[in-house]
Amino acid sequence: MARSQFGAGIADYVVRPSDGLWGIAPNTIVTFWSAADGGTQYTDLQDAAGSPISSVTTTDQGLIRGFSGPDGVTGMWADAGGTSRAWVGARVSPSSGEGGGFSSLTRVVASATAPADVRAAATYVCDGVADQEQIQAAIDAARDHGGGVVQLTVGDYNLTAPLTIEGTDDVDVEIGVILWGQGARATMLKGGPGLTSVIHLTKVVRVQLCDIGIGIAGATHGITAATTNGDRAGHRSFWNSAFKNVQISGPWDGSHTGWAINMGSPFRSVFENLEIGGVGNGLRFYSEHADFNPGDCTFNRVFVELVGDNKVAYEIESTTADGVMNQIQFEMCEAIATGTGCTGIRLAGAGGWGTSHTHWRGVNLEGFDRLVHVEGGSSNSFRLNHVSLRPGASGLTAFAFGANSFNNTILSTGLLYVTDNCKLYSDANTIEPGSPNKVLDARVYKEGSAVVTGSVNPAGTTVRRGLLGNSLQSPQEPFVYVPPGWGRRWFAARDAAGSSLARIVAVGGSATAGFYASNPRTKSWPGALASTLQSLYGDGGSGFQSSAMSPAILSGSDATALAAWQAKGAVVGQTGTWTQGGSFYGPSGHYLYTDVAGNSLTFKARGTTVRIYTVVGGTTRPSMLYSIDGGSDVTVAQPTGTNAIQVTTITGLSNAEHTVVLKAGTASSGQYLSVCGVSGERASGVVVHNLAVAGATSARYGTSYLSSGLNATYNGGPDFPGDLCIWSTAPNDASANNTADVWSANVARWIRAIRDNDPATGDVDLLFALPHFGRHEATNFKYQDYVRAARGLCDVYGAACVNWWGLGRNSWPYWNSLGYWGTSAATGAAGTDSVHLSDAGFQYMADTVMPLLLG
Repeated sequence: MARSQFGAGIADYVVRPSDGLWGIAPNTIVTFWSAADGGTQYTDLQDAAGSPISSVTTTDQGLIRGFSGPDGVTGMWADAGGTSRAWVGARVSPSSGEGGGFSSLTRVVASATAPADVRAAATYVCDGVADQEQIQAAIDAARDHGGGVVQLTVGDYNLTAPLTIEGTDDVDVEIGVILWGQGARATMLKGGPGLTSVIHLTKVVRVQLCDIGIGIAGATHGITAATTNGDRAGHRSFWNSAFKNVQISGPWDGSHTGWAINMGSPFRSVFENLEIGGVGNGLRFYSEHADFNPGDCTFNRVFVELVGDNKVAYEIESTTADGVMNQIQFEMCEAIATGTGCTGIRLAGAGGWGTSHTHWRGVNLEGFDRLVHVEGGSSNSFRLNHVSLRPGASGLTAFAFGANSFNNTILSTGLLYVTDNCKLYSDANTIEPGSPNKVLDARVYKEGSAVVTGSVNPAGTTVRRGLLGNSLQSPQEPFVYVPPGWGRRWFAARDAAGSSLARIVAVGGSATAGFYASNPRTKSWPGALASTLQSLYGDGGSGFQSSAMSPAILSGSDATALAAWQAKGAVVGQTGTWTQGGSFYGPSGHYLYTDVAGNSLTFKARGTTVRIYTVVGGTTRPSMLYSIDGGSDVTVAQPTGTNAIQVTTITGLSNAEHTVVLKAGTASSGQYLSVCGVSGERASGVVVHNLAVAGATSARYGTSYLSSGLNATYNGGPDFPGDLCIWSTAPNDASANNTADVWSANVARWIRAIRDNDPATGDVDLLFALPHFGRHEATNFKYQDYVRAARGLCDVYGAACVNWWGLGRNSWPYWNSLGYWGTSAATGAAGTDSVHLSDAGFQYMADTVMPLLLG
């Protein structure tokens, strides 16, 4: 015989409780025994030098020193003077020359006054030929000693009864049992004919299943968990549990009708790297007690392939009127159905039951007749983020609300793919009057030339957004970048928009101003963002209208577009001669001036508050006269002195769109009234200020900051604040042959102005939105330098970035094939402009930004 080596492992420490905390126990004498209680003490030990010892004293760090056990002994019970002993297996055995892969000693209680619910953890090893009784006995022994690891070696284990992992009736006692294999395909638990399940959890507080395969050819279910904790109703059956690297497989012939996982009341548990195939149904979680309130579970990288007809991939159900399932998150999961009549996600409940905040991120469901089916109950909520939902055949339904299912919400912030002739919403439901279901912001992208029927809305259902697109292009990496933690200020402002104002400020050139949308105010990509956000979070007003969108600027080069926009009331009205100022002043870095009394500019402003921005100072200036909705003129003095931006604020207006007319007062030649623009706002909701000016380079929004302070602080800073500021200036810099360093320096000055001076210093969220370059110029080739610089600036300033040039494959012909380029001859329609967009192009741009803003 030979001696095995013990101790000196990564977990071979003695710890004890002190003041409610666990800490190491230095210089503690540990003895070793043949049994957990009583038994014979092993005294034939040897230290590392081979000298005889009868016990081991821990080091100053509480580590059990390395030693050799008696001849032929590969495991002993360790006693550190506490209330119980712990099993310690050999670290190195003479037969194999290596350990078993697990720590030999997890914990030894070294205090005579340790609390009763603290028990020693131990490791139990089953060999590859262990039978049903031996494995169950090892699990029971681990439970009886307060928890431990049951290690299963490589092999197939043919079970004749479910392996039961049982906790206690005392929910305040935490027992941890770990069932650990050597890999999902190496260690296989096979359920024989007639088994209700392969593994059954009951009265369990904490359990882990790792690196195990489960075969359910003959069993009804793979893993089950009871919904009661002993005889004490109202307690969860398990929590703080983990199921990792588990494979569950069925017979693959469609005969299986049970569930791979069928659990009651999971709570604070993780399901990670699960592969499920050949089963009748996937994962089911249910509640049978009103006060269970299970939830806080995460499913990460779970794959399910169903075989057979009328199957369900994921099901959450309550059989009581008051059961609730909260905070269930599915991330990077996939489910495939090969039969007919299958449902991807089924939510079922009785009475007033509902689920709150069920999140699906990066989930693909394919081949299902009904993708999301809310079958009963109320106030259920789904948040879908980049979820691919592909019905199994044409004419089927993506979202279906069952009879008497009301007050349900599905919010889709990612992409939704559908096949030919599929309905987005069911039209065969009974909806309770006055309690509508809602499908919010569902964007549908059809495949190729597939024909998608219009959204079919059940009576009483509110559909706030339903866009039908043409492209499968997905707004994901590498052309959309969002750093961790981005959006804190914006999301807080957005979520509080019911009682306060959430503000977005966008700066850019003509591709941001809305050239050549049918209406630059509403159909530009900032305008499209405003429409969607205001429908979801409330209308915060029309925002800023720059004097740059006026005949003084547009008549020379865009006369046809100007006429179309004037017909829709989308541009500033003008009488008399107005001239563009030579400095970058005010919110849009632009102003018009006149020295002729009576010359006027007419703006449209929606909201209860109107603000008028003028440039004052310098030489003598005439007064400004303004009128609201045809009322009497009000005179406002324009003072001389140091140049500044004067803000004239009119409050207490009706909640409507107002006509604001500005006139120059009596003046001598060379005495100018200078107008930047007019904004309309409300006290709450979302407002989007589009400050873009055609032809603007980065200098318009950056360089004036250091010299005068009359510009950048009005581009999203303290003088014109934003919760989210969007920079979309770059194509005109490329035409001007500006280097990336010049462009980046102007960006940095702009950021400095809005962050260093903002009342919430450093807390403005930033987004770089880089337009598709199209065919804007083909000489300097500077644009890619800006894109590369923007990605680096994201790291420096914590900004997000959307690269439409990359999303458009850096190809003018590609976007042209999609109808995204516009034309001044027929605003809104598809054309062949070199860089300006059609309505469809602007909508696509908004669609790629919207998921970032919804979070």
